[in-house]
Amino acid sequence: MQNNRDELLNHLAASLKDAKADGGAILLVGAGISVSAGIPPAQKLMKIAIENFPNYFTEEEQQFAQNDLNQLQYNDIMTKLSNVKRKELFKWFIEGNKAKGIKKAKLNFAHIAIAELLKQGYFSRILTVNFDPLLIHACYMVGMYPFPAIYDLGAMGKVNAELLHDPSIVYLNGQHVGFVQRNTTDQLKDHSDTLTQIVRSTGCSKTWVVAGYSGENDPLMNALNELRPYNNWLYWLEYNEQVLQKESHQFLENDEECKVIYGCDADKSFMQIADILECSLDFIEKPDVELSLYEREINFQTAANKQDYFTKKLKNYKKLLSEPQLLNFLDKVDDFDTSLILQGLTQKIIHLCRISEEEQIIEFVKIGEIFKKQINFDDIQFKNFQKIPMMFAQIFIIAYEKNIDIEPKPFENGALLDFAWMFTELAEKTKPNCSTEIREHIKDLKNSIEV
Repeated sequence: MQNNRDELLNHLAASLKDAKADGGAILLVGAGISVSAGIPPAQKLMKIAIENFPNYFTEEEQQFAQNDLNQLQYNDIMTKLSNVKRKELFKWFIEGNKAKGIKKAKLNFAHIAIAELLKQGYFSRILTVNFDPLLIHACYMVGMYPFPAIYDLGAMGKVNAELLHDPSIVYLNGQHVGFVQRNTTDQLKDHSDTLTQIVRSTGCSKTWVVAGYSGENDPLMNALNELRPYNNWLYWLEYNEQVLQKESHQFLENDEECKVIYGCDADKSFMQIADILECSLDFIEKPDVELSLYEREINFQTAANKQDYFTKKLKNYKKLLSEPQLLNFLDKVDDFDTSLILQGLTQKIIHLCRISEEEQIIEFVKIGEIFKKQINFDDIQFKNFQKIPMMFAQIFIIAYEKNIDIEPKPFENGALLDFAWMFTELAEKTKPNCSTEIREHIKDLKNSIEV
């Protein structure tokens, strides 16, 4: 099953590559892509709805909510709640609710990878039955500009689908902040003509990808069935290991133009597709490239007297981040726990830049003591820890050699070299029994500083 899944995902990636040259593929997503982000699936949402608004439900429904959710239909349960109550329910998970112990939804890497694939043209249009704004947020995070067109069809009776502008995200049933969220049986039935029109106008000549969508009791599924044949494939990413057996889903197994890929976790699958297509997440992997977006899209002249200040900072940040010497060194610091320590140390550095020289020395002593008390240097997961102080030494040396200003001050009168020296000392002390290679690296750094 695993080998077949990988083979089919490679086939999907090949189709996306061809689709990009032809304007991009179509992606239809459902609730399954947002589960790991903190948005509950339909069954759990039914249970939460019944438990929090019990007066609207029968004793039998309340009993099923506790013992057998399979006896309940999502659309029927949502019909029992008013539009206001449904919006309140969705809001708890999208924005968080401290009183109920519900955390705000966060982006997962399915959203991130999908947004990057949209940004790079592999998808031209995303159709979603979800109400959450996570895909929009992901587009912002990956630096997509121009921003995709956003369409909310929930409150629209009729729509001229031919006028949709791509790239786009189309909320088929509404948004959580929109006028209407169509998820009751009657609402979806009334909305079926609009859904059918959108699907037909999108066309069967496009490559279709469906992920995280069950299609149960949804007229949209009928529209997908009627659109056949899919002349450039329909890929159905299915989380479970068995085909949905409803009549409306039979074509997925029986039609040769449809490929069902089983065992597809949304996060892992879309990250795998992005990797196959060498679609890198630049906002994480290449921050200097992402900083160029600011230069392209912001008119710095409107900042008046701060124009030179902002542009200079951007220039220095890009120069430092793109330094090959630093990038090669960073590639070696690949341990996850080490990266967490690095984040904490970075925050310390920001703090050190804002205090006096005397206070800096005191803080450095404190840092060393914290390391000794909290970190087991013999633990294998910290085998690369000694590289972290050296990395900071490297940063300061590069900044000094390239005459790069690091804000905030003070980095004056050789302070950069002082920082570099202290970090090499710290590297040597934190791992006295480190390898010969590491010790030679420390020695080289010290020699660079002395020169």
